[in-house]
Formats: sequence, C-alpha cells, structure tokens
Amino acid sequence: MSKAVEQAAAELERKLGEPDRLTFPDDWTMSASWRRAQEEADAGGPVSAAERVVLLGEGDPHRVLFTIYDGTLRAECDCDGYHYRGWCAHVASCWWRWVRSDLAVTDLDTGQTHLSPPWWLSVGGER
Repeated sequence: MSKAVEQAAAELERKLGEPDRLTFPDDWTMSASWRRAQEEADAGGPVSAAERVVLLGEGDPHRVLFTIYDGTLRAECDCDGYHYRGWCAHVASCWWRWVRSDLAVTDLDTGQTHLSPPWWLSVGGER
C-alpha cells in the first residue's frame, strides 16, 4: 500500500467519530444538487487519496471526503448544504463522475483504486 493511502487512512482513524457513510436522501435524483452535479463541470482536483476539492461552475471550492473505508463508501463535504442536509452538489458531483468512470476512488483498506463502483459496494439509501 502506498504511503499516501496509509497517511489518508491514518488521518481518518484520528478523526473524532467515523466519517459519514454515503446515503441518498429521498427524491435525490430530483434534487437541485443532483441537477447541478450533472450540469456543472468540476474544475477541482485531488487533495489526498481520500479527499478532493470540488469546484462547480462559479461556486466556491469545497473539500470533499469521497473514499472507501471499512468496506463502505464514505462521503462528507465542508459546505453548509451537506452540514444541514447530509447531501450536496459537491458529493453528488463525485458520485456522478465516479459512476461515469471519470473519477478514481481509493479503497483505504486495500490501497486499490476504483474507476467505478465495485460490484460488492452497497450504498445506503440507494433506490
């Protein structure tokens, strides 16, 4: 396993509490966040093996955790939308790009990089 992956896993282990498991809210495919994720290009980039900066359109850059950890997809964003609703355009953008094989997501347990969701991954709230 690479040093960068080991460092990202260690940083998550030092956090107070576990990172959120990605769940989809009711009617997430009809949300403004989901539409924005599909319509606006992400001009951001990776920060570490587990995080990236997401910069959609003319918006502010936001730091997003989007990784597999303990066999579960973990996602968190520093924006107000995520803080209040547990869902935002920045997390939605990561999901949209990943299911279209346009984002590499690291499994911090194995060090593997997945260019799309692996067959064994289950995401909470998915319909």
